[in-house]
Amino acid sequence: MKQLTFFLLVMLCVCAKSVPAAAQYSFSLQQSIDYTLRHHPSLQVYDNSVSIAKAQATQSLSTYLPQISGSATMLDNLKLQTTVLPAGILGPEPVPVQFGTKYSTIAAVDVSQTIFDASKIVGIKASKPYAELTLLQQEQNKETLIYNTAFAYFQVLIYGEQLRILEANRAKYAQMVELLQYQYQKGTVLEKDVDRVRVSLNSTQYQIQDAVTRQRNALSALKNAMAMPLEEQISIADTINYESFATALTADSLSLAEMVEVKLSQQAIGLQRLNLKTKQATYLPTLNAVGKFGTQALTNEFSNALSGFRGFSYIGLSLNVPIFSGLRRKGQVSEEKWKLKNEELNFNINKQNLKLRFDSAKTAVVTAYSTYQSSRDNMLLAQKLLGVTDYQYQRGVASLTDYLNDDTAYKTAQGNYINSLYNLMISQLNYQKSLGSLPRYIDNIK
Repeated sequence: MKQLTFFLLVMLCVCAKSVPAAAQYSFSLQQSIDYTLRHHPSLQVYDNSVSIAKAQATQSLSTYLPQISGSATMLDNLKLQTTVLPAGILGPEPVPVQFGTKYSTIAAVDVSQTIFDASKIVGIKASKPYAELTLLQQEQNKETLIYNTAFAYFQVLIYGEQLRILEANRAKYAQMVELLQYQYQKGTVLEKDVDRVRVSLNSTQYQIQDAVTRQRNALSALKNAMAMPLEEQISIADTINYESFATALTADSLSLAEMVEVKLSQQAIGLQRLNLKTKQATYLPTLNAVGKFGTQALTNEFSNALSGFRGFSYIGLSLNVPIFSGLRRKGQVSEEKWKLKNEELNFNINKQNLKLRFDSAKTAVVTAYSTYQSSRDNMLLAQKLLGVTDYQYQRGVASLTDYLNDDTAYKTAQGNYINSLYNLMISQLNYQKSLGSLPRYIDNIK
């Protein structure tokens, strides 16, 4: 029985070892963005919009191509219409007569070709700018995906940097508690000295737990931005040079012509102008070539309804001249003019907003860079002071109180450094977005 139990335990251990652990993938910033640009469902939405624009262009062109339709009709005249011939034609009295046959079968092909229709011409012209509009919207969506992914990635990165510092502090405090506990047992230090360091250790452990939770949430936000299943196990590769965020600014002015938002507004204005021309074109006449080719069978016997066909055909021109539409066309033209004015006004408003966004982002990144430099220098200074105090404390020159005070100052400086680094990263991200150079900037810091 014991041997059987031992055998089962061994088999369970073997089976447990044979179960593969969930694979965990490490993503760099560029890999995260590449994954987003391959898997995010919004990409398919905008790809569909491009396909829709192409389909609409085909529809617009088709209105100026020949239109051909076929028809077939078989009628049973249950009761023929009666017509009364006036007196004097077939006799001195009016005579009621019926024309036609009981059964009639007609098969025909109708052909029409637009020769001139100004509204259709404008519709064909609108196909190209509309297709360009959808491509710009697609480009804007990609830029938004890059921004969202980078933003979420930086959050995970900062929490990782914070955890690294906190873990180092915890290891230091744990070592100090162990040493002071030994000294307390030997009677060389007071119990309150041990407790004071233990408080710092416990506080750091709580901070680590909070940072781990925040990093986990940030990682979920990153996976959501990447359109990755939330249950997927991933980590990030800390390969970014933080100093790349502290580069000097090179652009003193904003080139609006290169902004996707400006191009979109320009395309919207161009399309609205074409909409106005479409409505104005309804005042013009239209000319179409028409034709019909068919065959017809007339009989009073159902058995002969599909025999004895006689052909017929005609061709001609159809001119339609609009004269009065109850002011409908005038109202439509007026509506499109007001829409065009609104598009132009919105364009000017958007340009001002883009300039304001650029100026604000530039000011923010300059301020963030200055704060980052001060925080970094202050952290290095606090670290230096702590090193001196630690050296003095080890030799009994400085007290534990002096050491813990300098240590607290160093931890505060570390926290300020982390916050300033995060603010610098995000402000640089916003600045490059306001400049319209976000994709190029991401390539440089990957």
